[in-house]
Amino acid sequence: MSDENTIKKSEKTDESTRKEEIKQNKFIGPGLGLVILGLIYFIWYIMPFAIEYLQEKPLAIHNWGYSIIFLTVGLAWYQKSPLPRAIALIQASLLPILASGSVNPFIMVALVFIVLAVFGIVVIIERKRGKFFFQDRLQKRTWEWLNMHLLILSWILIMHIGFVFLVVRAPTEIDLLRIGPNAGWLKNYTPELHEISTWAFDIAMIAWGVIVLYEQFKMGYNFKNKPWPRWSFYAIFLAIAAGLVGLLIQYLTYGFEINNILDLID
Repeated sequence: MSDENTIKKSEKTDESTRKEEIKQNKFIGPGLGLVILGLIYFIWYIMPFAIEYLQEKPLAIHNWGYSIIFLTVGLAWYQKSPLPRAIALIQASLLPILASGSVNPFIMVALVFIVLAVFGIVVIIERKRGKFFFQDRLQKRTWEWLNMHLLILSWILIMHIGFVFLVVRAPTEIDLLRIGPNAGWLKNYTPELHEISTWAFDIAMIAWGVIVLYEQFKMGYNFKNKPWPRWSFYAIFLAIAAGLVGLLIQYLTYGFEINNILDLID
């Protein structure tokens, strides 16, 4: 009899643990990491010292766009519905353009905020209705496929913050600076080759992208609602730490008064 009671208690404990894991699964994951990153990034760039920096270098407003894209894609993880996730993907597709400096950053940041507003309106409507858009028109297989792949594409586009810097801007910045301060993409972007924090953060975000895509590959459609792995969540904090350490290293070496890499190598 005691053995049966022990088994029942064990089953209840396992069931309780399972429910707790499912509850945590709703909150902790890549979505929460991106929400935290987006909020910290935005708060950082509206602090008094950041506002002074923006007054000196207005083109650095692109950082507002980055933060809002992180935030929106993170929030989309919690709204398992194709329409808001498609809107988040549209916004994430602006990131490579914003990061490349090919378009005026003020225009791009305005578009980012507009898309955020549309995303918020759609989510609010879905929550109030208690029903997702297109839920009755799409087959379950199509529904799940869209929900998963729309986020995957958004994560890949977020990774482009690092790729654009390493592949496009970093290799061409010195040559463009020698031509002039407004040559090429420098017309719409501030030089960052000398910014150690930029190198550290962008590389860390590429690593985050690899981790979250690997986790998604392991989870698949996750019909059983298993708890999401935590590595992509923790990787966000590593990216934040990498950026801060980069700032500290620059402060302790050549400081923040350097305008561009030519001041260091010429």
